[in-house]
Amino acid sequence: MRKSIPETIKLQLWVKAGGRCEFKGCNKVLWRNGLTLSDGNFAQYAHIIAASEAGPRGAFNSDDIQMRFDNLMLLCPDCHREIDSKPQKYPAELLRKWKNEHEERIEIQTSIPKEIHLSSILIFQVNIGDRIVPINEAAVFNAMFPRYPTDKKGIRIEKHDFDRFESPEYWKSYSVDIKRKIKHYFDYGFDDKQIKHLSVFAIAPMPLLIFLGRCLGDTVPTDIYQSHRNILDTNQTWTWQDEDDIETNFVVNEIRQAETKKVVLKIALSDTISEEKYSKLIDNTFSIYEITIIDPSPHFIKNRKQLEEFSKKYRLLLNKIQERHGRDCELYLVPAMPVSIAIECGRVILPTKDPNIFACEYYTDQGFKSVLKIN
Repeated sequence: MRKSIPETIKLQLWVKAGGRCEFKGCNKVLWRNGLTLSDGNFAQYAHIIAASEAGPRGAFNSDDIQMRFDNLMLLCPDCHREIDSKPQKYPAELLRKWKNEHEERIEIQTSIPKEIHLSSILIFQVNIGDRIVPINEAAVFNAMFPRYPTDKKGIRIEKHDFDRFESPEYWKSYSVDIKRKIKHYFDYGFDDKQIKHLSVFAIAPMPLLIFLGRCLGDTVPTDIYQSHRNILDTNQTWTWQDEDDIETNFVVNEIRQAETKKVVLKIALSDTISEEKYSKLIDNTFSIYEITIIDPSPHFIKNRKQLEEFSKKYRLLLNKIQERHGRDCELYLVPAMPVSIAIECGRVILPTKDPNIFACEYYTDQGFKSVLKIN
């Protein structure tokens, strides 16, 4: 005979689970019908080890542990049916792991003083060609944890019909709009609240990402996030990985030195940049520098530490270029890099110290072309 779960254990499950489904990736609210929005109890109490030895994941001690808190999960009906219909796919060890992770997350989130981990979300989306890449809301919230948003909708700066083939004047016109909006939020806040921290999620052409970073600067503490293409769980797409042992050696190459005020800086991290790709941009009077890595790839960046290491190396190189070529030199950024690094390239720029900096866009028939003045 299956024993009735005591009300105290049910209450403990509801509290520890935060009233949400504990199946990994579900997190469905269980006090409301998602379709009708009517309130109620839509939770089920699922056994990790079945209540009987013959049940899903049943064991010799099923009867003894069937009412224990650590053997029960709070699940929605769909996820309860899923784990019990496929017990081989969902063994007890995996379910315990998911239960513990979910309950630890709820514990952390509810124990953090409100103001410490509040962050304003900034979503910056500009079409690349004729395509807008969507940014998953659940992935944004997962990436921010243990921070949480000041407001669910966040700050959005979007343009769905940007024409990257237009003139530099067109690029400049849109950059003025970006600068105006960022300044407005910094001056007046968001929903009448001063912005004290930003979490940035962005997909756009490289020059616009660099310019966004330049507008953000370092006056407001900011976390920049990176979309990871190789993660199977789409709700974790923007989450930095915890692999602290991953290190990247950013190499600075001085390809050509000339007595000149014109400098090209190649940032070849996502891909290599051959000379033919920027040959129409320069002549023999240009000095050429490069920041690169062994085997450039769009997938190389995994954690914040790599972003910080790049930022240091890039800042030192900007200092060297200014020292050698003067405050009045012209620096052209030729980029092949992840979005997070593009934004950081702009944030690192010091408006009163650094020279004139121009961002370049790549075109199949023209190669790299200067399209937007950053500083």
